[in-house]
Amino acid sequence: MPNKNAIISGLPAKEYRSRPGANASFLKKFAISPLYAANDDFESSAATDLGEYIHALTIDPASLENFACLPTTGEGSKKARDAWRAEHPDGVLLSPSAMDNGRNAAESLKKNAHFKALMATEGVDTEVSLFCDHPRFGFPMKARIDILAKGGDGIIIGDVKSYGKPLTKKSLFWDIRDRGYDIQLVHYRRCLQIIGECSPDEMALYFVESETKAHDTAKVILDEGWLAHAEHRLDEYYRLYAECVESDVYPGFNFGKPLTLSLGDTV
Repeated sequence: MPNKNAIISGLPAKEYRSRPGANASFLKKFAISPLYAANDDFESSAATDLGEYIHALTIDPASLENFACLPTTGEGSKKARDAWRAEHPDGVLLSPSAMDNGRNAAESLKKNAHFKALMATEGVDTEVSLFCDHPRFGFPMKARIDILAKGGDGIIIGDVKSYGKPLTKKSLFWDIRDRGYDIQLVHYRRCLQIIGECSPDEMALYFVESETKAHDTAKVILDEGWLAHAEHRLDEYYRLYAECVESDVYPGFNFGKPLTLSLGDTV
């Protein structure tokens, strides 16, 4: 069923995930392998749990009720944590140190002058869901933008990223490319263009160190040359995805499965 072009504020994350559509997370996996994107199930880790907590503290306070803190050591701690997880299957359980670390990282980002200016922008909204169809191939598309400001100096997109190592230009360069953050931004832009025939005036990534005591922050804007390259790759992923949907064949490899490698006689 086609998506109706829409920009929705306040849509619960669970409902957003239940709706059909190729989103940025799927496309980043698709860049690795169509089979990986089709079969991969998200598995949380200490790092992703911390990132979600920082995300909640900075732009989505309504979701803080999904987080709880219990000791990781001491008599009965494991039993208590297992019991909590059984009662809250969709919740996120943090250790005291992780929760303290998350609070410090969130406060550091909130003090960042660029982030403060964005959050004070006219018409700012958070957790904004977009739904549309690809204009050429017809498959449903969706996106969930961390921060969307419409008004003032135009349309601005912001995305919060927790970062598990010191912020350096070299590490950011490779991680933005390898983790598909550039693909994520241009997918957001494409969805906005399809829905409203408009394009954002600025797209930025807001990084905060989540695993260092410094909790340094950085605003990163990709130049148009980089974004054009990302657009070129994104269009190819859209085309290949359309072929996969039509044929119901998703070639490639899937992490977590045994791999058979043919390396020849030169090893």
